[in-house]
Amino acid sequence: MDPFAYDMTSLLKRCAAGLLVTLGFAMPASATTFSTDFTDLWYNPAESGWGVNLIQQNNVIFATLFVYASDNQPFWFVASNLQATSGNTFSGTLFQTSGPAFFQAFNPNAVVNSPVGSMTLTFNTASTGTLVYTVNGTQVTKQVQRQTWAGENLSGNYLGGLTASGTNCGNGATNGPVLIFDTLTVSHSGGQVTARVNFFNSSGTASVCTFSGAYGQNGRLGNVNGSFSCTFGSTPGNQGTFNISQIDATVNGFNGVFQGSDQFCNYNGFFGGVRDVI
Repeated sequence: MDPFAYDMTSLLKRCAAGLLVTLGFAMPASATTFSTDFTDLWYNPAESGWGVNLIQQNNVIFATLFVYASDNQPFWFVASNLQATSGNTFSGTLFQTSGPAFFQAFNPNAVVNSPVGSMTLTFNTASTGTLVYTVNGTQVTKQVQRQTWAGENLSGNYLGGLTASGTNCGNGATNGPVLIFDTLTVSHSGGQVTARVNFFNSSGTASVCTFSGAYGQNGRLGNVNGSFSCTFGSTPGNQGTFNISQIDATVNGFNGVFQGSDQFCNYNGFFGGVRDVI
């Protein structure tokens, strides 16, 4: 058995979480426990000017659809209870509403909700999907994606971890769980992210893993694609490629979904980190 392969599995088990955390990737990017969090502004880039706002809590999405009426004037509808029929499809009633003018004293009793049809959202990825809605018998089908107008910056110091499974292992390595936790330092400039994780491996050796890659933004979610290399003391270790998708960054930290591979195994899991106060 390659001793490094063993270290990578058991050390990642205890310390590596830090190394992935630092990159700004991993545990399921989700503010909801039900599925990927689809909360965002969605639109069709070929039809800029209309869109749909989605706010998800658990298995329910609240949608507001801003479009135009037959006289080309702004018009909007609301679907306040799109229930999940699966992990990636949500359906419910579409309403047209009316109420007091914005400059008048607001009277909730004057608000009228009239059902006009239905709305269904089916997501084929975390950032793309199909919107189907009907208004008084007229059906509309649109391809939509998250809208991006500003990129996040992951730079900072973090504490966090990675949980993953190592599979399809060769070179004498063994399939098994990976768990890593330690301090992480992330440098994010322009479209490039470099994350350095300093930790002690299962043998107590001071070690470092560096992850570098290109950063992209899809609405409120980010992603990093690149390569990583590790050193255990003065001994070169694992080297490979990785992808972190669904990166959800806040003032408190970030999280995402991790996939990677090196000369020993393939890795699939989740990663998250909280911002260090030091």
